[in-house]
Amino acid sequence: VWWRKEEGSGYVVYLTHDLSMLRLIETFCESTPQLILMIYVMLRTNKARTVQFASVAASTTSIAWMVVDYHRSLRSFLPDKAKQRWGSSLIYFLWNLLLIGPRVAALALFSSVLPSFIALHFLLLWLVFMLWAWQQRTNFMDSAGGEWLYRATVGLIWYFSWFNVAEGRTLGRSVIYHSFITADVVVLLATWWSYRDLVQTEAYALILLIGLPCTYLLGLFLKALYYCCFHPKLFRLLDREPRLSDDLPDSDVALRDFSVQDGALASQLLNQRMAHLAAHFYTNRRTIRASDGAKGAEVSHF
Repeated sequence: VWWRKEEGSGYVVYLTHDLSMLRLIETFCESTPQLILMIYVMLRTNKARTVQFASVAASTTSIAWMVVDYHRSLRSFLPDKAKQRWGSSLIYFLWNLLLIGPRVAALALFSSVLPSFIALHFLLLWLVFMLWAWQQRTNFMDSAGGEWLYRATVGLIWYFSWFNVAEGRTLGRSVIYHSFITADVVVLLATWWSYRDLVQTEAYALILLIGLPCTYLLGLFLKALYYCCFHPKLFRLLDREPRLSDDLPDSDVALRDFSVQDGALASQLLNQRMAHLAAHFYTNRRTIRASDGAKGAEVSHF
């Protein structure tokens, strides 16, 4: 409907922002655990067909791309001058792939030697991440119960991948998160190396022990390279205003309205949920007011 510019296409665009976030939640609540289970079965049976390797590669690629899709959906709330180009999206995809892949592999390796402890590992880290989200004073839902559900979901996503949920500079939080995950991956790999079956894993053990940390470090390097050389704000024309802030993620959020044709007067829609997330993901020291029908919504950036 949106592609053909038919009646109601504005409402379709409005809904796609909710769908993008739902796909992100589904990816880390269902697809990623299933991928870990798939790798776990391959490791435990010590048998794998070519189609299974292809399935693992496709699933990991799909997970990384879903993060990019969510990122691009958030950027739709930015001015056109801050649009993310496909080259920039490719780098964004690559560093997410190189960070998520080793994380998933390390969890699968750990579960292959200590399957009864992987649930404890998840619960402990999930609790830590959920409390960290609470400490960042997230304010996304309308009720206290809904907010804790949102924080629990954020904690689950952080178990696999990072994304920002609070206002302010994100460099410090990102460094803390990746340092913690790097240390956790090292512990998971060291545990697997200590308890592994020497005969079954002889063919690939050393390769994984060296390759996974190196891949994760390469992902961190590409992430730093992205923000230094491929970030969309670097491609903005110098004479355009306002200038973006120096925060690590993007900034200068613009809340975009979409109209719906319903036979009556066109009503202006504003996806408050995604706009609010974008306001946190892309920070700026400005206050932007947006109208939703007769109601006004104010998003403050610190």
